[in-house]
Amino acid sequence: MTATTAPAPAAKPPVVKAPPGPTPSPTAKKLSQKTLKARETRWDKRGAWFLAFITAFIVVGLWALSAFYIDVAPKGRGPQGDTYVGYTLGILTLVLYAGVAAYSMRHRKRIQKRFMTRTWMEAHLAFGLVAGLAAVLHSGPRLLSAAPLHGAFLIAWLLLIASGIFGKIVSVVVPRRLTAIEDEALLAEDVTDKQIAMRKEIEDLLQANPDEKFAAYANTTVPKAIKNPQSYGKRRMRRGQVVEEIWTETGGAAALPADKHETGKRIVTCLVEERFFEQMQGYHWLLRAWVPIHVALTTLCFPWLIIHVITVFLL
Repeated sequence: MTATTAPAPAAKPPVVKAPPGPTPSPTAKKLSQKTLKARETRWDKRGAWFLAFITAFIVVGLWALSAFYIDVAPKGRGPQGDTYVGYTLGILTLVLYAGVAAYSMRHRKRIQKRFMTRTWMEAHLAFGLVAGLAAVLHSGPRLLSAAPLHGAFLIAWLLLIASGIFGKIVSVVVPRRLTAIEDEALLAEDVTDKQIAMRKEIEDLLQANPDEKFAAYANTTVPKAIKNPQSYGKRRMRRGQVVEEIWTETGGAAALPADKHETGKRIVTCLVEERFFEQMQGYHWLLRAWVPIHVALTTLCFPWLIIHVITVFLL
């Protein structure tokens, strides 16, 4: 009897594991959280302006109540700083000033987690405007003639608020203008370094080409043809087109010998870049110049506010 051998069991195919999916990077996670937080802060900013509007409505309502009912003649002499409504508006101004000044503390303490700095900035601006309105309505129209010291304080207060409004406008408009003309994000110090380097290259080119025609073209013809960077529209981000336009407009091919054309185009490029750097430096100066003025007025108004309160209640 012949022995039969059972067929060996078929080998199982190896299990191929699917490659693990891409794990989200921590940077992407942080960015998404930042984006969500930025969207949330839009409602915070709107809420700040809404509360400021309600406060301004109350301030105007109190003043109207004093002007047309409580302090109207013969009951009183109209809205004044020494009436019940006037004192109420003065106290409200003081409270608003304290809330506005809290932004400075929040700006210095970066570890504080209550709202984002931009939200505090919006509240700082919104309630600062209401504080100015309350101060004007509290003081009355005859303050400058009746009490020059307090009137001068009111002027300093209004200048403080005006400098804050100017700073807000600058902080919104200038970065957009900078982005529209700069090839890369640069600090003011970087712009200064690039200006120095560009000026040195221009001087080297002029020294290497002492020809009178070349000097006249570089020192007179080209600078007159370069316009304000904003006037070039979208071409300002494509410097090559601006250079070619100025080269053609100034007749560089006819004004310079053929062997100087490349050098001439290079001098046009350097002069255009120098003009753009000059514009950038002006924008950076605007961004920085209003801050010390605003801080100086804030420092001035704080002790003056204390003196104002003391002289009103104790003298």
